[in-house]
Amino acid sequence: MYGSEQRTYIKVGAIALVAALLLLAGITIGRGVRIATAPVQVHVRAASAAGLEAGAPVWINGIKQGSVLSVRPDGDSVLIVAGLEDGSMLRADARAQIAMLEITGGKRLDILPGTSPTPWNGAVLRGEPQADVTMLIGQFGMLATDARRLFERLDTTVGAANALLADGVVQAQLRHIVTQTSELVAELRQFVGEHSAALDRIVADVGATTAQLRDAVEHNRPTVERLLERLDRASLQVETLAQKATHLATAADTTLTELNAMLSQLRMQRTVLGKLLYDERFASSLDTTFRRLGGLVDTISRYGINVNVRLGTRP
Repeated sequence: MYGSEQRTYIKVGAIALVAALLLLAGITIGRGVRIATAPVQVHVRAASAAGLEAGAPVWINGIKQGSVLSVRPDGDSVLIVAGLEDGSMLRADARAQIAMLEITGGKRLDILPGTSPTPWNGAVLRGEPQADVTMLIGQFGMLATDARRLFERLDTTVGAANALLADGVVQAQLRHIVTQTSELVAELRQFVGEHSAALDRIVADVGATTAQLRDAVEHNRPTVERLLERLDRASLQVETLAQKATHLATAADTTLTELNAMLSQLRMQRTVLGKLLYDERFASSLDTTFRRLGGLVDTISRYGINVNVRLGTRP
């Protein structure tokens, strides 16, 4: 009897232990599993998941509207898929932030619906990690590291400066520079004291010269303006003369072209004058003709003309 009860207790304990193990395994495996499907899926692309996991809540304007379905790496960024119960409030400029859920830990996805008049068309939203305690602690640690390096460098710089100032040669040079500076300041003060009257006169003369120059400019302004007007008219006349010279040059060019054409015709011996100038045979024949004509005129002047005319009969 006692052995039967003991076996029963052992069986109950084993069954309870197995059930507890199965419950723990189910909780561990099913943490990121969401059985119900949301009617609207929103894709968010962020540079880092910042600890966000599947199953994390999704908030819109402080109200829980869904949960994160999956978080997976996509190239050099992270693609977050969130399921929403209603996506009608999202606008074209909507964006998302990964924020801290509680002070003790956990993450949530905050979706800012936006203010654009254009409704959201299913485009991937831009995700931004929001600063939290963990991020601030990490940044503070980086800042502390940089500050330590800065103090180390400052300590090294101060040590080098102390070593430099401890050198006797450097101290002597610094004393010499200070002494020379003091002497220079004293000499400058003495110079100013001795020549203060002359410096005052120079300043007064400069002021008077400036006033005279201003008065001269104001007095001669009409003359300068008339001179500028005359120069303007002279420039206009020079421009007109240049235009006339251009027309004259064009006409001279045309005349030279015509003269070249006429000389070309003369060289080609198309006219009597061209033949007379360039055809030697024609010139020689014309010279012979003129000599014969001269001889005929000379004979007529000496002996007269003997005319034997028959009318109506044959010789």
